[in-house]
Amino acid sequence: MSDTPSARIVAELRRRIETGELAPGDRLPSTRQITRQWNVAMATATKVLTALRQQGLVEAVPGIGTVVRGTEPPAEHKPEKTPNDAPAPIGNPVLGLPDPPRRRRRGAETPLTRDRIVAAALHIADTHGMAELSMRRVAADLDVATMALYRYVPSKEDLVLLMMDMVFRDFILLPPVEPDGWRAKLEAVARIQWEGYQQHSWMGGALSFSRPQMIPRGMVHTEYAMAALRDTGLAPTEMLHSAVTMFNHVRSMAMVFDEERRNIQDTGISAGEWMEMQDHAMLEILATGEFPMMATVSAIPGDALTIDSIFEFGLARYLDGLEALIADRAARN
Repeated sequence: MSDTPSARIVAELRRRIETGELAPGDRLPSTRQITRQWNVAMATATKVLTALRQQGLVEAVPGIGTVVRGTEPPAEHKPEKTPNDAPAPIGNPVLGLPDPPRRRRRGAETPLTRDRIVAAALHIADTHGMAELSMRRVAADLDVATMALYRYVPSKEDLVLLMMDMVFRDFILLPPVEPDGWRAKLEAVARIQWEGYQQHSWMGGALSFSRPQMIPRGMVHTEYAMAALRDTGLAPTEMLHSAVTMFNHVRSMAMVFDEERRNIQDTGISAGEWMEMQDHAMLEILATGEFPMMATVSAIPGDALTIDSIFEFGLARYLDGLEALIADRAARN
């Protein structure tokens, strides 16, 4: 290894990882901390973390930073079976279409089913993003001919619809015990969706709010939110607007989360590390005096403004506003 500053720092951090001084999941020094501890430039610090990622020793985690990778490979996506394992019986005809008679491919050990196809597609989208999803890719993962899929799923568009239905069926489940009060119920369903979107970040871009897809298991969430507002004095159209507005806040933040996930995959640098690299340029801009309000928050740590913090702030302010609207309706009546 060449005796450069970045090589020496890489060797030191690698030593800490291999000796267990830095265990799996432990956070590595950020680029800013590396520049201060080893007195090197930001570009050198970035080069260090990039080299460690290329060696497979560390990974960038949104909202946390660069951490030591675990020794176990990620488990393959295998959703648990539920009593509702059959396709939804109502709504889009694709969702209600029964499986054709099962056929074993010559040499295949497991019969092809619609659920197997959808689960394979879901694994591809969750792991690699929607850009990698195609009928051919799904067929390759299942070791079947591409045309065999079309006996179960008419098109890629229908496949995506079935994927979203499976996510709502197996992962984004309503709370088993209803919280007390409309606000607690809305907050609970919003957080459930937020957690689900983070596991399946592609869904933010796949769901449409201008031309909503008919997904009964997704519509259950809207029904739940409207029912929570039943006794608040709001009109039915106001209940619907309230539910859709909140869900669109969750969805829009999920799209930001997915964008950051793709940025990390493409660059190997987390949002926090990227912001640290912009420090010098930001200070130069603020020094002009043209942004006095932004200058008042320049000393706040970069991790104070995150995707999670924006989601939390937006959800809380939305619920505050809805609470004020409900109180106003009660006062008028």
